[in-house]
Amino acid sequence: MESIEESQIFVIIFSLNYADSSWCLDEVAHIMKRKDMIGQIVMPIFYDVDPSTVRNRKEKYGEAFAKHKLENKNKVKCWKKALVDASSIFGCELKNIANGHESKAVKEIVDKTSLRLQQVTTSTGNERLIGIAPRVQRLKPALQIGTGGVRMIGIWGVGGGGKTTLASSVYDKISKNFDGCCFVANIREESSRRGLKELEKEILSQMGAHSVGRGRSLRDKKLCNRKVLIVLDDVDQLDQLEKLAGSPDGLVMEAE
Repeated sequence: MESIEESQIFVIIFSLNYADSSWCLDEVAHIMKRKDMIGQIVMPIFYDVDPSTVRNRKEKYGEAFAKHKLENKNKVKCWKKALVDASSIFGCELKNIANGHESKAVKEIVDKTSLRLQQVTTSTGNERLIGIAPRVQRLKPALQIGTGGVRMIGIWGVGGGGKTTLASSVYDKISKNFDGCCFVANIREESSRRGLKELEKEILSQMGAHSVGRGRSLRDKKLCNRKVLIVLDDVDQLDQLEKLAGSPDGLVMEAE
């Protein structure tokens, strides 16, 4: 429990037999309590089990809770709420990552977790930058978070003017309010080196939508029902926005 309280990111791996363990259920309950209090990042991973099975306590989860009602009656209500809350967060289903190749999927998850941790650490540094706080406060209302719909915001300016710093600072402040988020850096350089198709794959991967093959229609289908935040950093060509963002329905935030 002390480790949970000292952590900034929680990776919860839901397996078939997860709910058999009262200790695991105690941990997930404490994690979700900390998330509600402090707002830490929770990344659920579903290993050989569907999110709906966890959320609705079906199959082995239902069998486990039938036993817990007899042995841990006082904790069952708290455990149920924790499972519902955790499994409702947009996470990763291992079978859908890297075509089900487990070791490659693990690497993707580690990379994604490391990126989120780096963003959390960078956030602390950004907060100490002189003059950044009022710029963040001026930009946040333009995003109209919580009002529904989709917003596309552009940050335009000369090189070295602090566009990336401002975008990353806002991203750090608000990313916890979204089901999925990604920050794709150095679009100008990376699009030349890797191509826009690979960058689109990266966006979908960070969002947990790993199938790519039918272009914008697939991306829109994967993301349209989720509250997501995407930042494209150092965009310098119109086609980069058109292919990676499309219409305002495809992008929440953009930094030139």
